[in-house]
Amino acid sequence: MLLLIANHVQRLWDSWNIRGLIILSLFLQSFLVLFAPLRNERGGEWIIMIPLWIAYLLADWVATFTIGLMLRAEGSDILALWAPFLLLHLGGPDTITSFSLEDNEFWIRHLLGLILQVGSTLYVILHSLPDNKLWLPTLLVLIAGVIKYAERNRAFYLASFDHFGNSWAYLSAAETTATAPIPVQFGQLHRFWGVMLWRSCWPIIHVAVCRVGALKSFLVGPPMTKGEQRGLSYSITGIDSHNMLRIIEIQFSLLYELLHTKLPVVDSKIGYICRTVNFGCILGALVSFSILLKK
Repeated sequence: MLLLIANHVQRLWDSWNIRGLIILSLFLQSFLVLFAPLRNERGGEWIIMIPLWIAYLLADWVATFTIGLMLRAEGSDILALWAPFLLLHLGGPDTITSFSLEDNEFWIRHLLGLILQVGSTLYVILHSLPDNKLWLPTLLVLIAGVIKYAERNRAFYLASFDHFGNSWAYLSAAETTATAPIPVQFGQLHRFWGVMLWRSCWPIIHVAVCRVGALKSFLVGPPMTKGEQRGLSYSITGIDSHNMLRIIEIQFSLLYELLHTKLPVVDSKIGYICRTVNFGCILGALVSFSILLKK
């Protein structure tokens, strides 16, 4: 009886192992996309942190393990298409790249993982040639997967302690132009709803972004000079305690985005170009796959 059950489970695993793991990987990525932003707002609650932590760890393991199974499987057109699809999963969602600061320090290990996984994916694709009729969508998904995985590694690199200053480069212009005090008239945030709500919030956001470099000096240095300290004190003169707390809240939120998301990678000229190419490859793969299915 036990032998029959074992044989049935073995046949079920042989038939559904790759397909089931791909579905599981897709579910984990969807979960991270939807619930990772809650960590910034309610990060202290265990009911949010524990599922996110489990999903974050399982997401990479499932995708890596599935690619390993593909290396042992017989080559096929659809299998070669699934392999680069998993590279997109290894790239992770934009809402979370690292779970803790220590994850960012292992960017070299993640870079090695990128090289190994891309090599494994290329092996699966080459194993399906020259009879692969889906080579065009497979190639396009491969390009998109490599870009997305490289973005994640770049985010690890910029958020590591030794290179954290580089992730603030796109804020330097705002900080250098913010030497003078900002004339702010803080209004009631609830009035006029819609447009006026954003206008009343904008001065707070502007002050928070222009002065966010002060937080950097406390974390990675170099410390602010006396002139910078006087300029900072002068620029926030006249702001009441309530709005000052809101400014600090926005600054720490931005700090979280720089350390644990793809914000410093995406919000750059190279990031915009990569996202355009990525979107074009995914769209082209979808169109070409649909056309090939109709033939």
